[in-house]
Amino acid sequence: MRRVLDGFYRGCMILSCASILIIVAVVFIQVALNIVDWGAEQLGLPGLGLMIPSYSMFAGYGLAFATFLALGPALRQGVHIRVTLLHSQMTARMQRCLFVFISCVGVISAVMITWALCSMAYESWEFGDKSSGLVPVLLWIPQSVLCFGAVAFLVACLDLLIEAIVTGREPIHSETLLKEGSR
Repeated sequence: MRRVLDGFYRGCMILSCASILIIVAVVFIQVALNIVDWGAEQLGLPGLGLMIPSYSMFAGYGLAFATFLALGPALRQGVHIRVTLLHSQMTARMQRCLFVFISCVGVISAVMITWALCSMAYESWEFGDKSSGLVPVLLWIPQSVLCFGAVAFLVACLDLLIEAIVTGREPIHSETLLKEGSR
């Protein structure tokens, strides 16, 4: 089961990275088109008006995709910001109890986020909502990617909670990963 979950997290991270690469490509192409247009004007030619329709909207979708798809893998790898000042002053038993409590709060929050996003995507699909850009996009399509990312986050929250309850182990921290990676 661990290999399946790790593969799932890896796939989410790959999709997140692909979203960032798509943002870079779209913005790069738009900047290149702007330079071509500027060059034409400098040569005394009329502006060509070259552009990728709704490029800023697509870049925004890509950013949302990258963010939501990375939530679960980032949580699982322990790279979210952690405040350890209070944690380091507690006994091991108190640390474990606090972690289980916070994990429960995380699971509840992830359930609420996932429910809200999936409800929003369903309503957009039901009513046929479209974006208001030059290229009308059915909103349920990008919202479905956000739902998938929220589900990945929920799975990661449950994964950490179950691991803490069953094994009693603390989650992986980024400092541990950095030390292991330098070997």
